[in-house]
Amino acid sequence: MIFLLQEEIDDYETFSTWFNGEAVPKIEAAGGRVLVQGVEAENEKMLHLIMETPDAETVAAFMSDEQFTADRIAAGVHVETTKVTFLKD
Repeated sequence: MIFLLQEEIDDYETFSTWFNGEAVPKIEAAGGRVLVQGVEAENEKMLHLIMETPDAETVAAFMSDEQFTADRIAAGVHVETTKVTFLKD
């Protein structure tokens, strides 16, 4: 299952340090992988991630995990702006 995640962040460097150091290993352990990671050229506060996971339930489990949400907030993610779009192959 491939999906696009879009959300506002405070700072890309801070987010990347947390995401690549802590979140990516958890995502990979759950059978997922990050395909593309970056911010918009004209708005460095808008993050885009394209990721692959075994199924939509894996995404839902991460997004509903209270500790994962707290970690995202601590990394500067504005969780109220998060938009997840599932893509067809």
